[in-house]
Amino acid sequence: MDDKHFLMAIDIGTTSVKCLVMNAEGVTLTSSSHGYQIINRHPSWVEQCPDDWCNAVIRSIKNCLIDIDSKDIKAISFSGHMSALVMVDEEGEPLYPSILITDTRSSKQTSFLRERYLERVSKVTGNEPLDAFTLSKLLWVKEEYPDLLGRTSKFLFPKDYVRYKITGLMGTDPTDAGNSLLYDIKKKDWNWEFINELDIPESIFPAISNTTAIFGQVSKKAASLTGLKEGTPVVTGGADMACSQVGTGAILEGVMAITLSTSGQVVMAVPGPHEYGIGKVTFHPAVNTESMYTMGTIFTGGLGVEWGYKLLFNKERLDKTDYKELGILTKEMEGCSPGSEGLLFLPFLVGSSTPHFDTTDRASWVGLSLNQDKALLLHSILEGITFNILENVNVVKKIAGNAHKVHIGAGGSRNRVWCQMIADVLGMDICTLSNRDGSALGAAIIAGTGIGLFSSIEDAASKIVTIKDDIPFNTERHKTYHSLFEGYQEVYHSMNRYMHKYLSSPKNH
Repeated sequence: MDDKHFLMAIDIGTTSVKCLVMNAEGVTLTSSSHGYQIINRHPSWVEQCPDDWCNAVIRSIKNCLIDIDSKDIKAISFSGHMSALVMVDEEGEPLYPSILITDTRSSKQTSFLRERYLERVSKVTGNEPLDAFTLSKLLWVKEEYPDLLGRTSKFLFPKDYVRYKITGLMGTDPTDAGNSLLYDIKKKDWNWEFINELDIPESIFPAISNTTAIFGQVSKKAASLTGLKEGTPVVTGGADMACSQVGTGAILEGVMAITLSTSGQVVMAVPGPHEYGIGKVTFHPAVNTESMYTMGTIFTGGLGVEWGYKLLFNKERLDKTDYKELGILTKEMEGCSPGSEGLLFLPFLVGSSTPHFDTTDRASWVGLSLNQDKALLLHSILEGITFNILENVNVVKKIAGNAHKVHIGAGGSRNRVWCQMIADVLGMDICTLSNRDGSALGAAIIAGTGIGLFSSIEDAASKIVTIKDDIPFNTERHKTYHSLFEGYQEVYHSMNRYMHKYLSSPKNH
C-alpha cells in the first residue's frame, strides 16, 4: 500500500475546530485546533456564527498543510456537533446565527410537541421531544420569525455547512438528520407526513446521503482558501457522537464508550430503540445504516472540574499555570478515600440530562465543614459526576446488555484518578484509548471507508482504535461505592423535590 494514503478529518466542536491528518494505520501525523465564541444574546439562548467555524477550519487546515503535502491527502470527511440549526438563503449564506443543542428558547414548542405528539414521535424516532432536538428550534423560528423561515432555502447542520463551503454542494446524512425528530428511522428518510402536518416547508430539507458516500470534491475556491488540492474526494461524514462511536470503538459489539469532555457521554450500539430506554436515554442512527446507538448524556463532565477550580481559586478562565496546579491537586486526590470524608456533590450545574431530563435540578454540596481542603472538594466533584455516569451506565446496560469492554476517551481520560474512580464506581475494568479524539478519528475512518481504503467501518475501528492503559477496578472500593451510590440517589431525590417545590420551575419531562 502507498505510504502516502493520508486522511483528513475536520471535527466542528462546540468550542473549537480540530483538524487531524492520519495515515492508513491510524497514526496521527499532524493536527491543529482553533476556537470560536459562543454567543448568549438572551438568557437560555446559545448561538454561534457559522462563518466562525469556516474561518477556524481554514486556519486549522493551513496549519496541518505546513507538515503535510496536500497531494498526499486522499480523502476528507467531517464530524460536527449535533442538532444545531443553520438556515441559509439561496446563495448559501447564513440568515441567522446557528441555534445550538443547549439552547432552550424553544421550551414552549417542546411543551406543545410533548402534549400533542409525544407517543407518535417516540414511536418513529425512539426519542421524546426535548429542546435539544432540532424540531423545537425550527418550530420556534416558524412561530417567532415566519419571514425568516420563508427566506430559508435549506437548513443544515454544522458539518454540512462547512462541507458546503468546501464542495459547493448541500446535503446531510442520517446521523445528523436523526437528531432532528423529523427523520423516520425505519424508512431512512425524512418523515414527510409529519413535516407537512407541522406546516414546515418541504423545500428547506436537504437531501440525505450515506455517511460514507463520496459527497463531492474540494472546489477550486476552497482549494485557494485552504491549500487543499482541488478535486480531493470529500466523504459525507456524520454527527460528532456517531463519529465518536466509531473512533472510540463503541461501534463494535459489546463495547461501551464513556467520553469525558466538557460534558460526558455513555455510548453503546443497539439494533434500535428499546422501550425501557425511551425517556431515559436517547437513540440515534449510527454510521452503520443497519444499527443505532444509545446515548446517556452527562451535562456536567469536565465542566464540573473547571467550575470547581475557578470557584476555589477565584479564576475567570484557566491558563497553563492552572492546569499545572490541577495536576498537583490530582496527585493529592490519590490520598482521598471513597466518599470524600462525607462530602457529596450533586453535579447538576446546568440541570440534569439523562436519565432524569429535569431542568429544575441544581448542583449542591452536602456535608461541607471547616477542615476540607481543595483537593478533597474537587475529589467530591469527580465522585458526583461519576455517580451520574453510573446512573446512565445502568440504563444503557439494561438496553444493550453487559459490556465486555469499557473504553474511556476525550480529555478527562488523562486524569488517572478519575479513570480509576470510574472503574471502582462501575465495578468494571476500563481501558483508556491511545487516541482521545474519538470524533476526529471516527471521521478519518469514515473518509478512508468512503474511498475504499478500509473494507468496512467495523474492520477499520477494530484495527485503528487501540488501548493505551488497562485499569482494573478495586473490589473493596467498589463495595464502598455501591453503598455510597445508594446515598447519592436518596440525596438526589430529596433535593429534586426541594427544587421543584421552591424554584417553581416546570419539569421538562
